[in-house]
Amino acid sequence: MTPRRQLSSARTSRSALRRAGVFALFWLVAAEGNLSAWPLALAGVTAATAASLWLLPAKTLPPISAGGLLRFLVWFVRQSLAGGWQVALLALQPRPALRPALIEVPLPLSPGLPRLLFTAALSLMPGTLGVRLQGDTLLVHVLDREQPLADDAARLADRVAAVFEETR
Repeated sequence: MTPRRQLSSARTSRSALRRAGVFALFWLVAAEGNLSAWPLALAGVTAATAASLWLLPAKTLPPISAGGLLRFLVWFVRQSLAGGWQVALLALQPRPALRPALIEVPLPLSPGLPRLLFTAALSLMPGTLGVRLQGDTLLVHVLDREQPLADDAARLADRVAAVFEETR
């Protein structure tokens, strides 16, 4: 085996172990700590790891900061809960004051996984939906054109940049 192939194989093995660990952790959380289903979990974790390596090979992954990822997840959950509460209150109003609009948001992150995470996270925030990605701009549908989308997108971009150790 050539040194280059050994390096690629080692990189893939390390990536597979990290991904399997993450998928196993997701399974443990979803199963609420119940270990009785681990034979099924092993099959699911193996399939998820294989699929993730096929869809996103190890060599294409940018470096990920564990601390940045943890801070992003905590921030995202808090934002989602707060936004969900706002949408619930809006839904309970007899005549909600909706002012929908399409707004262009610049994408300040690198193409690839950082931009994908930013786009997906922004679309999961209540009241927003990514409609079209074109070049370095994301067209976003919002329920209320008065919401501070530019500020929210900038904060989200900072969080995502910290996950991938990008400077902005």
